[in-house]
Amino acid sequence: MAEEVFISYGSADRERIQDLVTRLRQAGVTVWIDEAGIEGAAMWSQEIVSAINNCNILILAISTNSAQSKNVVRELALASEDDKTILPVFIEPTEIPESMKYQLAGIQRVEYFKGNEDESIGGVLRALKRLGISTDGDTPAQALGQAPTSKPQTKAKLPALALAAIAIVALLALIFILKPGDGQPTAKPSAPTEEPTTSTQPETKPLDKNRIVILPFKNIGTPGENDHIVEGIVDDLNTMLTNVDGLRVIGSASAKTYRDSNKTPAEIGHELNAGTLLQGSIQKTGTDLKINVRLIDTTTSENIWANSFSGNETDRSKFQQEIIQSIVNKTKGTLLNQSELGSLTQDDTKNVEAYSLVKRGLELIDVHSRETNQEATTLFLKAIDLDPNYVDAYAGLAASYIRSSSVSLDSPLKSFPLAKKYIDEALRINPNHLKSQLSKLSIMSYHDWDIEGTVEHAKKLLDQHPNNLSVLGSTGEIFSFTGKKELAITFLRKALESDPKSSWLHQHLAYAYLASGNKKLAELHNLRALEITPNFQFALHIRSLLLSKQKRFDEIERQLLKAIDDDDQNPVTVMSLGIVYWRSGETEESYKLLADLLDRRNFEYIKSGILTRFYMAIGEKQKAYKWLKQSRDEKDIDFINLFYWPLYDSVRNEPEFIQIYKDAGVYEYLLEKDL
Repeated sequence: MAEEVFISYGSADRERIQDLVTRLRQAGVTVWIDEAGIEGAAMWSQEIVSAINNCNILILAISTNSAQSKNVVRELALASEDDKTILPVFIEPTEIPESMKYQLAGIQRVEYFKGNEDESIGGVLRALKRLGISTDGDTPAQALGQAPTSKPQTKAKLPALALAAIAIVALLALIFILKPGDGQPTAKPSAPTEEPTTSTQPETKPLDKNRIVILPFKNIGTPGENDHIVEGIVDDLNTMLTNVDGLRVIGSASAKTYRDSNKTPAEIGHELNAGTLLQGSIQKTGTDLKINVRLIDTTTSENIWANSFSGNETDRSKFQQEIIQSIVNKTKGTLLNQSELGSLTQDDTKNVEAYSLVKRGLELIDVHSRETNQEATTLFLKAIDLDPNYVDAYAGLAASYIRSSSVSLDSPLKSFPLAKKYIDEALRINPNHLKSQLSKLSIMSYHDWDIEGTVEHAKKLLDQHPNNLSVLGSTGEIFSFTGKKELAITFLRKALESDPKSSWLHQHLAYAYLASGNKKLAELHNLRALEITPNFQFALHIRSLLLSKQKRFDEIERQLLKAIDDDDQNPVTVMSLGIVYWRSGETEESYKLLADLLDRRNFEYIKSGILTRFYMAIGEKQKAYKWLKQSRDEKDIDFINLFYWPLYDSVRNEPEFIQIYKDAGVYEYLLEKDL
């Protein structure tokens, strides 16, 4: 049962909020609150997100305390993003903070001040009723569960405070509640009347059994030994299940956050909205492999199926097929034929060492650093030497060459032709290999600038795999970097439904929102990305732009300095710090970092896109144009998305800027709003 009202509040106001909750429940309104009053980004749980998604109205309890709460700001932003009706209830005289002004623009307020609760509750109930929430009565007495008193026969002179209270209630009776940005009165259809409840937690309800989360398997053995093999087997199971029609698999980024968690299957299922959970362990001793698995119904916490598999490590694919077959049987009630099962593992290799090298390489790519990317490239090449028909090795190698340009390791003129070569080889072995098809999409968009081809290829993949997480995420990323902001937001949000704890998805959604002008939602998703991956260079750059606008220079400087120290002077992070120094007035320090990047370009690859952004930020437009042309000529992976970069807002209509993109043959496409 979804609660009608979610109350967002600062933890220090818990006592006052509990009084409001009690009065609302006595009036028949179903309410959800986080009674723990948790503060801190790390504890902002999926349970709260789910409660907001399922409510009709968010009551924002505004006070000095809530105005300073990061979680309250997050809850407001999420409610606004989901187009929830917002009712601001002031529990003390408070100036609306800057962090809330965007979502609360045009919305009328209700007051619920201490000492005046009996009169104020009537105004709150009337406001809720106009928004479609059924209540058991409108008067304060009824709200408190008291019998209504008879009307006095004679008039009595009321004290000034009582008159003022009556005036407030009368005014509240005329209030129209507006949704953020609408500018027009709105009301939602009346929700069905529900029995009041004393519980503050959402009622347990059956979850979709075809929505599955595969938790990281335990590695039984020496710590650190064979970790990447265990991880690889689990990732393979995830990929295989994703390719089974009718199943929705939670993304691995979200699943991996529960690696060392003590949460029960029921708690995990509720947080991820997954009705089925797969747990397991793997023990590798020499060439022997033992896999223990159990499938759990998260609604009941009961085992659906359990089994153990033992054999040689070369039997890995057979074990995986049996596990997949059992999962499909227990969830969908059907069996896959041998051809279907075989297609799920057709890209596997019998060479155990090659398999190990590829899985380690894929882990390293995900680190998003130059050093680890270079190491991954070496591992993929070794795997191909061991098994020249191992398609995943070719796909991984191509991905590493694509990534090498992104992390400023190699020039795109050098790396992308190599990426094309290995993608072509992968697709020769298996024309339907999805990872390779997605890499092909990236090459077509970021390097070839084959706009028409990119669109057609993206549509084809979406038609074939409408719910595939990788397809949704990759197309969302490409659409955000090519200016199709609304499409990007649609696909990235859909992808986040299956992988809500992916820093990669959150950050690309942040960029899409930033490009569309929604800085509040951009900041919300940017924060989530950095909570998950603190040194994510792209996320840090966006963070630096957002905080610089707010003049929060010290905060972002600390983050950037730590990231630079941890990631060996990453050029993007150095640029971000230089821009922060410039905007904070430390121009000398800014120029030092700029000079350092220019010098480093003499002996290592530094993307021209980094330098053009740096020069544009410090106001040297002609030098910015010079490097933008260089970005175009070297096929810089950033060139296309630089067209929409916020730093270029002031020059986007200038002839010189336009001509640079016309010479690249992409200007007309970048102006298109729809596909």
